[in-house]
Amino acid sequence: MIDNYIDWLESKNIVLNNDQKDNLNRYTNLVNYWNKKVNITAAKDLKEIVERHILDSLMPLIVGFDNEKSVIDLGSGGGFPAIPLAIILKETKFLLVEKVTKKCAFLKRVKRELNLKNIEVENSLFEEIDYTVPQTMITRAVKIDKKIETYCKEKGIKKLYSFHSTKPVGVDLYAEYILPGENKVRYIARRELHG
Repeated sequence: MIDNYIDWLESKNIVLNNDQKDNLNRYTNLVNYWNKKVNITAAKDLKEIVERHILDSLMPLIVGFDNEKSVIDLGSGGGFPAIPLAIILKETKFLLVEKVTKKCAFLKRVKRELNLKNIEVENSLFEEIDYTVPQTMITRAVKIDKKIETYCKEKGIKKLYSFHSTKPVGVDLYAEYILPGENKVRYIARRELHG
């Protein structure tokens, strides 16, 4: 599956080793299998899971995400983007925050089956987390509004990565890309949050 997109990834300076490819394929199969039972994503087949979710989830790597050490993934859902990134970045710690219990159960299964020691799963709303969180946040499914931005600042989050379908404004860095099988430009953005 992921082997069909190696050239596309390499055109973005993302190079995968065999273990990473294997784990991304295993994760894709888990999403496909459990999606029929738990409704993880709207994707209907392996190709769509890879093109719309796996590849998209890796795009933070083109704006310096590989330098992050500890990250919170807000609204993790089926694990996008945190699981693909955790497969690639074994030294980066990820806290996956998801409010839907059945999706959290799926994320914990993925953690076990792929032996991902660098992720933790939190079944709650972001606002309910009452302990220190990582200083970097990523979100693919949650729209960042003033309320979330204010809460991020209160929790000490310094950097925010987010996905956009329109050109982002008020960000420090962004990159545009078109996913295979798509014709619309997407954006990954990074923004520094100042106290």
